[in-house]
Amino acid sequence: MIKRLFLLFIIAIAAASCENDIQAVMDLDSKKAATENGQDIVVLFSQGGRVTARLVAPSMERKLDKPPFVLFNSGLKVFMYNDTLGLESTLSAKKGKYLEDDGDVFLSDSVIVINKKGERLDTKELNWDSKRKIFYSREEVFIKTPTDSLHGWGLEANEDFTVKKILKVSGPITVEDSTSLQ
Repeated sequence: MIKRLFLLFIIAIAAASCENDIQAVMDLDSKKAATENGQDIVVLFSQGGRVTARLVAPSMERKLDKPPFVLFNSGLKVFMYNDTLGLESTLSAKKGKYLEDDGDVFLSDSVIVINKKGERLDTKELNWDSKRKIFYSREEVFIKTPTDSLHGWGLEANEDFTVKKILKVSGPITVEDSTSLQ
């Protein structure tokens, strides 16, 4: 009988000592639930029922923290289309971050944009400002066109990269003589 009482006493002490701090459990659980991962990602973007872009990435990580964001740490490629699904431009980068609440995008590490005119932009960083609807960079940029090579620091461009402005141009620039057109 004493052995049974002793055993019950040990079990009661063990059960009482295994109490968890509720806040610690909730914090641990929220950390686990705060990340979503995906592999072989394909995302279609559309407006008014028309596909405007397609994003392809080997992996993504979605953080549900405040503010929520999506990371593309293994590279990404975006194909941008016109109304008839004609390819307007392609964009690639080794890393990307998308802020879900703002709609802003931050691309880095070997960012390359090629538009349908064959113009190519190379930079270390390119960002999308969803409010102003422009791409911009504060880093060094290189633009190669069929007739010219441009270099400088800082850039602003429209959505399809048909209008671009280098903020601080460096090096020679070829300017077409307007009198030769007549």
